[in-house]
Amino acid sequence: MAADSNDEPQQRVAQNATGQQVARFVSKIKNLEHQVGEHVVQALQHPDTVAVLTTIVVGPSGDQHIVSAALNPTKMAQINSLLQEAVEERVDDEICLGFHCLLQPKTNS
Repeated sequence: MAADSNDEPQQRVAQNATGQQVARFVSKIKNLEHQVGEHVVQALQHPDTVAVLTTIVVGPSGDQHIVSAALNPTKMAQINSLLQEAVEERVDDEICLGFHCLLQPKTNS
């Protein structure tokens, strides 16, 4: 998948990708250990793919499926940027009372 010239790693607004923007791979689960491994390896062989995001979902007929989204270098850089931003914004949880906890965003000082 070729990188889009309009992709900017600094973009912070979440947008849903179209089918043409994200290569998807779906497999019906038979033998979980082998099939997930084979599925991920196959997805990684997609052109310009450096990583895949993989999950297991229930299909419309009730069958379980493995679903992967291929990530090109640009998409991977965007994800790494978001993960780094999350680490920088994270603050330790305040002491909780039962199920009630006060969580405050990290302030940039």
